[in-house]
Amino acid sequence: MAVLEITDVPEQVLDAVRTGQDAVIDAVKTVAGKLPAWSELPYADRLPAPGEVVDRAFGYAEQVIDNQRDFAKKLAAAVTPA
Repeated sequence: MAVLEITDVPEQVLDAVRTGQDAVIDAVKTVAGKLPAWSELPYADRLPAPGEVVDRAFGYAEQVIDNQRDFAKKLAAAVTPA
């Protein structure tokens, strides 16, 4: 039995997550096929497109992560001897 490299574990986790995500997408496609089209929803013309909502949410999340990375680097530098 081969010993796993420490770098193999994160990749296996990501593969498992992708597999789960693919299953969810397939299930949602099945359900969505039975629902009215987005353009048929009330006030659809006043709502942002679903993809736009995703882009906005992840754009904000990226800003938060970038801010946290910068903070962590400054914190590490603060405790590092000169």
